[in-house]
Amino acid sequence: MNPDDFELEVKLRSLSIIQESGSTNNEMEHQLAELIANCVADVEPRNSQPEDEKKGLSDETKESEQPTSLIVTNLPKELFFQQELKTELEALFRTFEDSATFHYLRSFRRARVDFSNNSIATKARVHLHHTPFGDSVMNCFFGQPPIVNKNSQQFLQIPPPVRQFLISPPASPPVDWAPAPESEPVVNFDLLSALASLGPGDKHELLPATENQPGIVVHVCADMEGVPKQRVIAQTPCPKRN
Repeated sequence: MNPDDFELEVKLRSLSIIQESGSTNNEMEHQLAELIANCVADVEPRNSQPEDEKKGLSDETKESEQPTSLIVTNLPKELFFQQELKTELEALFRTFEDSATFHYLRSFRRARVDFSNNSIATKARVHLHHTPFGDSVMNCFFGQPPIVNKNSQQFLQIPPPVRQFLISPPASPPVDWAPAPESEPVVNFDLLSALASLGPGDKHELLPATENQPGIVVHVCADMEGVPKQRVIAQTPCPKRN
């Protein structure tokens, strides 16, 4: 049992005993008000963390959310081809922190400078913004910090692999899948016998003619021995090469 609950129960019992003993209404009201005040004080949430510790945690959280990188724009084109100009530019920013790192973006005429914390980046931005460098004036802007979203339910999830067997070759067949036996070819022997019975020069009526539509009759070709062969077209010779 919680000690605070035990203490509250003792106070309530003492109040009931006083009431039975015949105390005056003023005394009972005074004791009841005191008991209610103590109960409210016990019910109020107690802050387990000191204020200084909470303030330190909030400051650390805000510091981690602040940008620690600078985007330097409007750099001269010669900078990306001459190491001397790169060394000169890096010397300007490394006056604020020796461990600063640089990433050059030649297509955009920009450079990204990364510092260890936001205070150094802010100081470098204040001192080097609109600073002449070469034939141009460079600008310094804060780089957007990466957004880390811990809520994975906000994005689309991978669909379940219910139709994964359609991939060729399949990664794994579905449950209870078995290969079906290949069916035998269907041979129409009546059609084969009818075709074999036809001889050269014969005709076979497929559809008799009516008053509204003509009939369909198949004529079997005669012997091809007396038919002249098709003329073979001679190929055009290639021109002579020297």
